[in-house]
Amino acid sequence: MLSLVGVTKRFGARSVLNNVNLEVAAGEYVAILGESGIGKSTLLNIIAGLEPVDAGRMFLEGRELTAMDDDSLTLLRRSHYGFVFQAFYVLPSLTVEQNVSLPLLLRGESDAARVHVVIDAVGLKGREGSPPRELSGGELQRVAIARALVGEPKIVLADEPTGNLDPENARTVLDLFKAQVKNRGAAAILATHSAQAAAGCDRRYRLSAAGLETIA
Repeated sequence: MLSLVGVTKRFGARSVLNNVNLEVAAGEYVAILGESGIGKSTLLNIIAGLEPVDAGRMFLEGRELTAMDDDSLTLLRRSHYGFVFQAFYVLPSLTVEQNVSLPLLLRGESDAARVHVVIDAVGLKGREGSPPRELSGGELQRVAIARALVGEPKIVLADEPTGNLDPENARTVLDLFKAQVKNRGAAAILATHSAQAAAGCDRRYRLSAAGLETIA
């Protein structure tokens, strides 16, 4: 489904990603491990078409992302991608239901039934009308997961999704995330510095200055 070939990214004289190669199939849950600041977020941004590459090529379902213009990439993100951000980015002025509905609204769609199914799946049934200020950190993360999955994306990117959670909530969130991704047959990439968070993934890689290496 997703293929990166020799992807390299520099910021000025600093090389952040060096000749990164990666293959992720539909239904696979892959972890990218690495210390903070090594380039995990940059890699996810590149996969999403939010950052250009300096060298290399990238393909999603046979389409070359590195050859697409900004408008085409924007449309592709809306239809094919789901995002789980470390900082949640749950909009404070909207209810749980409204936050989860956003990806559909951006596509000009409305599907209340699907929204409620996803909210229920992440354990937030009955909280649809709640504002974010009434939710715990774990509940906010569940809103972020539901929002990422409501559009039935082909690929889900999760950037340190448990970085602000205690161990118990982190395990719960990761179990929910994995179950929902697997149930929908989506490809998923988890970027994390936590070996514990990555333990449930199908494959694990370590990102370093030298590139991306498989962890046995």
